[in-house]
Amino acid sequence: MPIQIPSDSDPDFDVDEERDLEPDYTPTHEPHISTAGLPFVEDSAFGVPEEKATSVDSVLDPLKVSVEIADRSTPVVLLVGPPASGKTMMLVRLTRWLKNKGYTVTPVRTFRPSDGAYERMCDDFNAMVSSNEAAAGTNVISFMLVKVSYNGHPICQILEAPGEHYHSPYSPESDFPPYIHRIIQTIPNRRVFVILTDADYKLQKDEESRKLYVDKIRRIRRLSSPRDRFIVVLNKVDLTDYTLGKGHYNKREAYRAVRDFYPGVFEIFENKHPITRFFKPSEASFVAFQSGVFTKSSDGKSTTFTAGADGYAEELWKQLLSYCK
Repeated sequence: MPIQIPSDSDPDFDVDEERDLEPDYTPTHEPHISTAGLPFVEDSAFGVPEEKATSVDSVLDPLKVSVEIADRSTPVVLLVGPPASGKTMMLVRLTRWLKNKGYTVTPVRTFRPSDGAYERMCDDFNAMVSSNEAAAGTNVISFMLVKVSYNGHPICQILEAPGEHYHSPYSPESDFPPYIHRIIQTIPNRRVFVILTDADYKLQKDEESRKLYVDKIRRIRRLSSPRDRFIVVLNKVDLTDYTLGKGHYNKREAYRAVRDFYPGVFEIFENKHPITRFFKPSEASFVAFQSGVFTKSSDGKSTTFTAGADGYAEELWKQLLSYCK
């Protein structure tokens, strides 16, 4: 059943309409957020920033990473975002929801050939996804390709890769590693880019860093194929005032927040075709997402993950499904 947005959340809001209303809008302030009364929430990979994770992947040289996309027909969904933006937990939350709906989600074991550490990650995938103990989760699922199927029919492949490979806080102007260029430019599959922006603004308070991240998104757009699709996501929306409870949120205000804090990000996807732009001004859709809540124990030695409302996963999957057909 499609997600229902309460009447006071602008259910008829359309990203394209918003762009037409204020084409010359220039942000003058940061989006207003409030975390008053919220429990401890850290929607990164089990509360551990990706750049500090102890995973074996943290020592991999991105210039030498070797990957293989064996299935050259099923669309590839790329979760794109800087370190600690929540890509890993987005995959975990979406996997849980999909399994509850009867889908099959399995690691693609051929993705990193001749890699024993990756084999162990694949072996531990199901146990990690179903576990509520978040202490060491980031070591289990980092840098993985999974395939989503329904009744034996493949729907998409989802890639969760290290945030530093898209936008490194230590080297923000560096290019993508070769394996990402190959996935973006050489495989024949349709690609769906899920572009994460972050409601946990303390992680990207530096305006120049956000500008460089938008530049990276612009580069992805230029390298992409006309068949590719894009979804801009405000992740960790539960940290903002835009949530209305139980998976509902004010979509107009969430959109404006991303536009304010990441200037130019929506202009990247403006449809400039002389004919189709009149009925489809934007080539990207927009949704908000929450993976869940992370609660630290009183002694600080463990963290428990509680999944967020189903509505967020449902809305994201509905959009992905429409792009993967």
